[in-house]
Amino acid sequence: MPQQTESKLLAVFNQFNQAFSPAAHLNSLTERGNKGHASAMANIDILDPTHITQGPALSNLINGTQAGVVSELINFILDRAVSSGVTYGIGPTKLFRITTSAVTDGSAESGTWPHTITGATDGESCIELNGVLYYFYNKSSKGDIGKFDHAGTFTDAWGTSLVVGGIEKNIHPVTKKEDLMVFGNGRYLGVYDQSSDTLSYTKLDFGPDAEVIDVIFHANLWWIAVNYGVAGTNSNYSEIFLYDGSATATVLNDETGIGRQKIGFLYVLNGRVFVAYQDLSSTGGFRIGYISGRQLISIASFTGTLPGFHQKTLYKNTILFVSNALLWSAGAVSDDLPIQISQIADGGYATVGAIAAPFGTPMVASTDGGSNHRLAQFSGFDTACTWRSVVVPVIQGKYVAHLDYVVVRTKVLGASARCDLQIEYNQAVSSNTAIQITGTGATRFVKALGIKDVEDMRVFLDWSSGHATNDCGIKEIQIWGHFVMKPGS
Repeated sequence: MPQQTESKLLAVFNQFNQAFSPAAHLNSLTERGNKGHASAMANIDILDPTHITQGPALSNLINGTQAGVVSELINFILDRAVSSGVTYGIGPTKLFRITTSAVTDGSAESGTWPHTITGATDGESCIELNGVLYYFYNKSSKGDIGKFDHAGTFTDAWGTSLVVGGIEKNIHPVTKKEDLMVFGNGRYLGVYDQSSDTLSYTKLDFGPDAEVIDVIFHANLWWIAVNYGVAGTNSNYSEIFLYDGSATATVLNDETGIGRQKIGFLYVLNGRVFVAYQDLSSTGGFRIGYISGRQLISIASFTGTLPGFHQKTLYKNTILFVSNALLWSAGAVSDDLPIQISQIADGGYATVGAIAAPFGTPMVASTDGGSNHRLAQFSGFDTACTWRSVVVPVIQGKYVAHLDYVVVRTKVLGASARCDLQIEYNQAVSSNTAIQITGTGATRFVKALGIKDVEDMRVFLDWSSGHATNDCGIKEIQIWGHFVMKPGS
């Protein structure tokens, strides 16, 4: 990366849209990468290829906390508008009506919101099918499916009224096409045909150690992700099965063996089926990949936790997902840009439930595990934002570097926009005093460094003193220096 002559050094950092280094999840002091890759980041937006800046902040929806009507963690949000500016979410015991700016408190559609679901202990998912909202939830034993007609009638025990016994007490990912609703039901795949009002909880059986983890519809087939093994252990392996679009047969069309992996979710984007999964043969081996034929192609790695079927949505042509209460982006905003993976925003409280973008702007539900809950959406800029480049070696034979000055190019800065810059060097043990990048209307900064005896370095950017409305977007960083002889020990 650095341009070295006999006595001069120039290191340039730009093209920040490349996001995390391919090895950042293995070592935060990685040297693997180039001038735009990061070794570490927190809440950083690199999706605009012209500059790097602060990630989006969160603003609570009206009535979107325990002071309003969100008295529990919303586990799932329907990721599309059911009608103009209206969608729905489900928590452990309640069904919520959500608009572009608020969680409904009171009467709407001839019903009272939020709706308390009789007997519910763990709401799982919901879906709208031809003008009817269906909601899946667990009870103290077994589970059930509720039904809302958008005209004031909630039938909480609709599923057990149609088929005695109820569904399994498990997660219930669900999807649809035309008159069909297909859902996960523990070891089973369930199917509801609305045209004939026929419900089968056990249309397909994947075996006693199986769990249907997600289901999607793509290319006239149902794609069914199944994890096998003892829950909570590393004995899992996974399969993705293909099932005929009519959902009438009791046999499968095809399958893709994933091997010793654990699937989190499936997601269709631009004609490809993407998979979030964990490589169980390595510690913290979380990945995003896509299906090609019968092969799973890995495209990026991330740290944290494995996201579930309720923790994925679309954001600027990338997949936005949850890992360890943080929001990540994977993909490319344009086909002519490289695939990236970045940690773009905070999820709110320490435990994150559902994310969705039914109206275009992502929203996220979270809780502190106690009495505090929130449903918030992207708004403005966060200031708890940091970025570190990959480590760059700057020795040349017997010579080490002296860093003389830094040049920073920015977007036109608004009032109070600010980012602090430091050089961390010699395996990040040492650093200089932070340099402030700030000034209304400014676009170029030249600052003296005077750092001696540098063997390696990385750039550290910190927006903690930045502004929530006027961001400090950085286009390029140039570090100029020279070499001096310093024989090693």
